[in-house]
Amino acid sequence: MASRAFDGPQKDPGLALVLTILGFFFVAGLQYFYLGKYIKGILFLVTIGFFYVGTIISLFTIRRATLQVNRKRALGMR
Repeated sequence: MASRAFDGPQKDPGLALVLTILGFFFVAGLQYFYLGKYIKGILFLVTIGFFYVGTIISLFTIRRATLQVNRKRALGMR
């Protein structure tokens, strides 16, 4: 049986950062929908990015989260 080494294109950390910044002006949580973390995205959407505190934290952590998602996808875990 062949294993999937990689499922689709990698997620772009730059785009995830842009989506995080858009959370200040439009819709919070878009970066997590982009990464496939739907529950966290819904929480950000409903709470306006945990009242912007979560969005500020995401500015510093979204690159690492994107790299983790890409690593999991490369291993076929996601």
